[in-house]
Amino acid sequence: MRLGWVFAFVATISCFAVAVRADEILEQLETAKQLYEEGDLAGAVRELEFAIEALRGKFGQAFLATFPEPPAGWQIAEHSDTAPAIPFLGGTNVSRTYRQANGPGKIEAQLSTGGGMLQGLAQMFANPQLLAMQPNTRRVRIQREMATTNWDPSSKEGQLVLDLGGKVTILLKGSGLSGPEPLVELASRWDLERVRALAGR
Repeated sequence: MRLGWVFAFVATISCFAVAVRADEILEQLETAKQLYEEGDLAGAVRELEFAIEALRGKFGQAFLATFPEPPAGWQIAEHSDTAPAIPFLGGTNVSRTYRQANGPGKIEAQLSTGGGMLQGLAQMFANPQLLAMQPNTRRVRIQREMATTNWDPSSKEGQLVLDLGGKVTILLKGSGLSGPEPLVELASRWDLERVRALAGR
């Protein structure tokens, strides 16, 4: 690890941490700086890793706050929110489950950053030739973005995939639905402007 990179990294993360969490994260960064100045590189790296994980957790919570409120007749399932980091991908994955208040419908909403499988799925559906080969798949407009829905009437299951410039991918998986409309409605309620801001788009 080069010395200049360490200083630049700490300075950059410190600026972001001030607005995110001024106690634990800054304390870890300060400890890392002290350990580095003392020559304890392993200890400095360890403290930096703790600070990065804490920042990823706050980043996930910020993305989770962009999820939409449930439409009429729907509710958020209890204990459904998750915000695990994905260190080996350098991204974040957050999800929430919505359930129909008086029916069998369920929608699992997931937002991912850092590329990966969901982005690959979105890119596949964005290809007109591949899209034409997928039965019951169509393009829909979600605010200013294009998304794709896939609906299986026999199983009453479907999904909606929305990719935001390769930086963020949103996936809605529904079951027990009468059509893809609830997926489109939920996606249309998303705070995509805030998602773009968080993703730096």
